[in-house]
Amino acid sequence: MTTVIKNARASDGQITDIFIKDGIISEIGLTRSIADKKLDAEGRLVIPGIIDPHVHFRMPGEEYKEDWESGSMAAIAGGVTTVLDMPNNQPPTTTVERFSKKRRMIAGKSYVNYGLYIGATEDNIDELINARGAVGIKIYLGSSTGGLLVRDYKVVERILERATCVVACHSEDEQCLQKIQNAKFKMQNYGTVAEIHDAMRPDECAIESAQKLVAILQKIKKPLYICHVSSPGELAVFLSAKQKGLPIYLEATPHHLFLDIQNSDQLGNFVRVNPPIRSASSRLSLQNALIEGFIDTIGSDHAPHTIDEKNRSYTDSPSGMPGIETILPLMLDFARLKKFTIQNLIRCMCENPARIFGIERRGAIRQGYFADIVIVDQDLTRVVETNRMYTKCGWSAFAGRSITGFPYATIVNGEIAFLRGRIVGNPAGRDVMARN
Repeated sequence: MTTVIKNARASDGQITDIFIKDGIISEIGLTRSIADKKLDAEGRLVIPGIIDPHVHFRMPGEEYKEDWESGSMAAIAGGVTTVLDMPNNQPPTTTVERFSKKRRMIAGKSYVNYGLYIGATEDNIDELINARGAVGIKIYLGSSTGGLLVRDYKVVERILERATCVVACHSEDEQCLQKIQNAKFKMQNYGTVAEIHDAMRPDECAIESAQKLVAILQKIKKPLYICHVSSPGELAVFLSAKQKGLPIYLEATPHHLFLDIQNSDQLGNFVRVNPPIRSASSRLSLQNALIEGFIDTIGSDHAPHTIDEKNRSYTDSPSGMPGIETILPLMLDFARLKKFTIQNLIRCMCENPARIFGIERRGAIRQGYFADIVIVDQDLTRVVETNRMYTKCGWSAFAGRSITGFPYATIVNGEIAFLRGRIVGNPAGRDVMARN
């Protein structure tokens, strides 16, 4: 099967064609080669497919919130062609047996490429090391949705010493969280949910965890991936360590970049996430760090829950929000309004995730690479509407927001999967670590 994308505008402004054969980019440049299919980009921007390093597709165990069909359909609608799925399932993916079973469950069901994390506990290091094909090891240092938790930083040290893949951390210190929450329990009856949740999980707990992780890295100089950085203080600790040469990679999420306590006070539990959204000044600090090149990746932390679950009381409502369908539109809109360039977007959302996680021949539009491609309509302005979304949970914290810049077409492994607002392909996603 051959496909040619005609009149594609590269990030440098050049108009070119992209010829695809059997799912692989075989030619880049104006071509007269005849293909089985032709897709005319009509001068629209063409970028590599987005690699989302942080999703929760809820399978196995909570398919009523999301499953691999609905989650991956939401992904291609958002211009995402590869996702890395977290292990806090029911049951959690903490053994080789569960990891292999999850892999088998997903095979043939995903519209996008995928890699799977395995989750750390305080006593499963051998399982982590023996899970061949894991894209990463996830360590939760603060309690969050799903119950996975590692309190002992000596365990983190031992995991880093033996890990053969990327180690990713949810960096909030559990002892600090428990101390704060016990002291401020009565605050649950005061203020907005965003204010309460920020007070119950303050940045000082993220800072404390960051300091302990940096101390470990000073001894064991192994790569460490920090999920969803949320505060200036935490950011400062990690940036100081990076400037000293420690191998730290920082991820930011769209909800921490674009939501804050002040601009989302009416959304209640629908903006309850871990770590919390914080002040407007924290949000702006993260944006500046992104513009200056200090943030390595953008992850959606797509973590859907049902509307009924989110409408419960603060103490009974789970943390997390969907985000995979809005991740690229929000970043395109940010690139339009700020000094964040399309080249920087490609670096953070395509090239860096592929490099950090060892995803071969993806993350760039190059001859010999898999044809994971997004054609972008940078001029399309639209209000985010939940009735247009594919995610099973049926809501978005960004609903009602006007955004400029949306995917026109999404191509996965050379197959046109999404075109002009509609799913047009079949599940063609592959396990990006299948060679292992």
